[in-house]
Amino acid sequence: MPFNFVLDQPDLPPPIPNPQVLWENKATLTRRRDTYPFIDPYRFKNNLREKVAVVTLAHRGIGKATAIAFAQAGASVCCIGPTAQSLEPVLREIKEKFNTPTLALTANLVEPDAPSHVVTLVEKHLGPIDFLINISGAAYFRSFTREQSIMQDFWPSIEQSLRAPIALTHAVLPSMIARKTGTIISTTSLPAVLPFPFASCQGVAQTALLKFHQHLDLETRSKGIFSYAVNPGPIPSHIHDPDKKFSEDPHGGSIEPGWQMQLANKASEMEWASVGLASGTFIALCAEPRARCLSGLYVNAERDLGEVIREVEHDRLRVERERMYVLKVDEF
Repeated sequence: MPFNFVLDQPDLPPPIPNPQVLWENKATLTRRRDTYPFIDPYRFKNNLREKVAVVTLAHRGIGKATAIAFAQAGASVCCIGPTAQSLEPVLREIKEKFNTPTLALTANLVEPDAPSHVVTLVEKHLGPIDFLINISGAAYFRSFTREQSIMQDFWPSIEQSLRAPIALTHAVLPSMIARKTGTIISTTSLPAVLPFPFASCQGVAQTALLKFHQHLDLETRSKGIFSYAVNPGPIPSHIHDPDKKFSEDPHGGSIEPGWQMQLANKASEMEWASVGLASGTFIALCAEPRARCLSGLYVNAERDLGEVIREVEHDRLRVERERMYVLKVDEF
């Protein structure tokens, strides 16, 4: 005879709400959204003559503005981009406005020999590299749970955002160390320091890059080399790099409507920054000697750089004691 069991339905717990997202670090310093006098490239006009800068992703956005800013400061500029055609506009603008030496290179920097090949060509045509500006690619926002395979889009994006700048940094270091001079800057973003939904790929890569610069500074500052991880600010960008093919996700963020609504609302409220905020910050970090006190630290371009430098100069002991501007894990 079969037995029929009727189980009492347990009391189910209420749905767990999404955690609250912190959209920014709180700070008391002046917030900036565009170029201002302390970082204005005109302030450093011709200061970087006979210097050589390498700028990745120089064909558009932050990279293009950065290449132009270095040319305005008098530097010779190597522009790296996906195709020769994509680099033509920035090279033409530099020639027409400043007529400083330029070099256009196309390279896939995750290929093993590409970084060293870039360095060889730059040294041959422009001279030893003084400034390396690693511009991260477009943001990559997708639910990790929706990834069909991490090797399809997720991991290649991490390699482009992390392996490429580290490999190029490694390639330029021998010459910089031999000459006891150099500045290396890599762009990071807010998901590097604060958790964001759909940003596991971007957050992992750029958090690692931020930590890389913190470690690198311990090894290279005494050799005359300064390095910075810089958040360029909330600059409008592609969600995924238009120069690369990504698999389609037909559901997108709709699989998580709560997060989708939060992100949409925040985007509609955002006071976006100009690319000049980033490029001016890079120039000031390379050309302003006082900025060297920030080497190895997280630099947020949204904060007035002159004020940041003044505060760090005034109370370096507090910065070190409280481990400000670095990644850390606080414990009870």
